[in-house]
Amino acid sequence: MKFSIIVPAYNVAQYIEECIESVLNQDYDNYEIIVVDDGATDETPKILDEIASKSEKVRVIHQKNGGLSAARNSGIEAALGDYILFLDGDDFWSEKSFLTEVNKKINEKNVDVVIYSYSYHYPDKIIKKSLNLKDISGETEKNYINLVKNELITAPAWNKCVKRDLFADGSLNFQVGFLSEDCLWCANLLKSTATYSVLDNSQYMYRQNRAGSITNVIKEKNVLDILKSISIGLANKEEYSVEKQEALNIYFAISYISILPFVHVYKDNLDIKKYLKDYEYLLQYSRQIENKSFKYTGLVAKGIGVEKAAALFNKLLGLYKKLKD
Repeated sequence: MKFSIIVPAYNVAQYIEECIESVLNQDYDNYEIIVVDDGATDETPKILDEIASKSEKVRVIHQKNGGLSAARNSGIEAALGDYILFLDGDDFWSEKSFLTEVNKKINEKNVDVVIYSYSYHYPDKIIKKSLNLKDISGETEKNYINLVKNELITAPAWNKCVKRDLFADGSLNFQVGFLSEDCLWCANLLKSTATYSVLDNSQYMYRQNRAGSITNVIKEKNVLDILKSISIGLANKEEYSVEKQEALNIYFAISYISILPFVHVYKDNLDIKKYLKDYEYLLQYSRQIENKSFKYTGLVAKGIGVEKAAALFNKLLGLYKKLKD
């Protein structure tokens, strides 16, 4: 079994060596690392070329800056492995056994996708993010709703190992030009995969509070692109089974609820306002979400209306930030 690990890298000179070394140190040997330098302006390209010159397992693609989606798509196109994994350039794997454990999960059931847990890596602490359903395998069609309401198939893309064959028709390419691109990608994965396995090992280290990281800021475009992803993802949903339709509604209900604390700031954006109204019906699926924060946020919004709820959540978010500082 060969793995292709795709690493998009943009201005991560401080972290990229640790990232790549965490793969090169694996006790599983059959893999390739495809690092896509997305037009970095710091020392990242130089560091990558030096690493590649010392290891035949590392291939570097230098390209003009096109964003995370374009970088990942370049990696997908170049991949030769049986399965594809994504690893962000400022993150890393904490244990040498990571690929061995993923490989074991695949071999147990020959699944399309392995979903693994992760840890939030702060400068002064590590918090493990455990999955609600641990170490299970099954057929996606029989478990669509459980997979979604327990947040197993949801963003991000980097906690999933996916069979490369599923990328062949282009349906799992990332939407270029979108921020929060994983929202739509994971919905497409839900539509595409037939079998899955869950690995609760928390060895993916998701770095937090990195200076300059775009994940630290929720921009107007993030909000709008998530709403656009909902619109695209639910188009022609009648083509799918009743259970898959319900799973997609729950999936996008989580996405819709996740942006409510931020939309009030952009209330004058007419596109955002229209999308919010068009997909307000998704709040009816709040009760089916296991995550209590999302569940009760959705229920409050359903009870008092999105506009009032957005203003309330924005105030609460502001108070939380003040107390945290």
